[in-house]
Parts: sequence; C-alpha cells; structure tokens
Amino acid sequence: MPASTRLLLSERFVSIQGEGASVGEPAAFVRLARCNLACSWCDTPYSWDFERYSFEEEVETTTALEVAEWLVDNAPGRVIWTGGEPLVQQKALVKAIGALDERRRARGARLDVLEVETNGTVPPLPALLERIDQWNVSPKLQGSGEPEDRRIVAPVLATFAATGRAYFKFVLADEADEREALDWIGRLDLPRERVLLMPAAATLDQLRERSPWVAAAALRARLRFSGRLHLELFGGRRGT
Repeated sequence: MPASTRLLLSERFVSIQGEGASVGEPAAFVRLARCNLACSWCDTPYSWDFERYSFEEEVETTTALEVAEWLVDNAPGRVIWTGGEPLVQQKALVKAIGALDERRRARGARLDVLEVETNGTVPPLPALLERIDQWNVSPKLQGSGEPEDRRIVAPVLATFAATGRAYFKFVLADEADEREALDWIGRLDLPRERVLLMPAAATLDQLRERSPWVAAAALRARLRFSGRLHLELFGGRRGT
C-alpha cells in the first residue's frame, strides 16, 4: 500500500461537535493516529502515546479511498478531521478528501463541510489549505509540558489566520495559562472575534470546576467561551 494513500486511524464515529465554533453541529469524526507533540493533559493519548497504549490495538491501517467511502455513507454533511495531529498525515488526507468530493459530486450531493482540528505547528499543503472550510487551531501553552519552540510556530499560525477561515482555541488549566494565552493573542495579532477560551478537562468534575473561571476570563477579555458539550452529554466516552 503506497504511503501516500495509507491512513492510520485511531477511531471514526458520528456524533455532534462538542466544542469550538461549530458546537452542536452533527458531524462525522475521523481521528487520525500520531501526533508531533505530547501534551501532558491530552484527552486522546491513545491516538499517539504508544508507550502506554498498544499501536496494534489502537490503530487501524486503511486507505484514503476506504475512509472516503465510509464518509460518503455516514457523514451527516460535516466532517471533522482530528487527532492526534491530522496534518502529520496530510498527503493521504488530501487524497481522502479528493475521493470524498469526487463521490459526492457523482451522487449529485452537496460537498461536505470540512473542518480540521490542528495544533498549528505543521505547515498545511496548499491543496489542503484551499479546500478546508474551517480550521480549528489550538496553540498549546506552557501547561502542556512542551517547549515553546515546538508548540508555537508563528509563521504557521499566521498562515491559518490569513485564510479568514480559522478559529483559535486556547485550552486553559490555570491562571498562568490565561495570562500566556492573552499574551500570544496580542503578539500574534490574532483576530479576536475568532479566538475562544476553553477549560482543560478530561472529566466532568474538572469541567465543572474550571468552566466558571474560564468563562469569566473570556468575558474580561471580550473573547468567546467554549464549553465541552461532549463531556456534559457523554462523560468523555470514546466514540462520542
């Protein structure tokens, strides 16, 4: 199987978007395996941390075409490519999206709205940058445990901002994260109407503890607040 057509999948399912700018929208989620970062609070470590999780048990190796066929049959009009870090596999991702668009057109159906969730450190290919309808970019903060030169890549973030189709979501675990997020928003000159603050939370208890002060921080800064609806509804259960 040529590497350019092979996709390493962590999971795929149909649910509603639980966070960010399109919260509440029905969507098909395709979670790609592997990530170029290793954030300490990541809520999907099974997609990349193969020291703690079994690659053979957690990862399905399939083709871009097979994933496109699954989406044709299952996507409710919106597809969210997530991870891990989906841009680690972006050559195969471009092929999957091309096959999906081709089959939708052949059926006379509307093309799906495509979102990509990314940490904003990997430069997107031009073909991918042009086709994606919404970029959900989540720059990582010091609390992630990653060094600054790995987690913040200003030219890549500027590329996403220039599309006019990117939202920037900062995940806050404490007040130090709040201060750093506001600093980066200013230094990177991010469009404030497209910036969201969201509590870091792997459990419903964490979400309920942190949401009030993150909402207050968003209000003070005149930024959008994002909850985590999937935690509220499903408790963070995988495949939801």
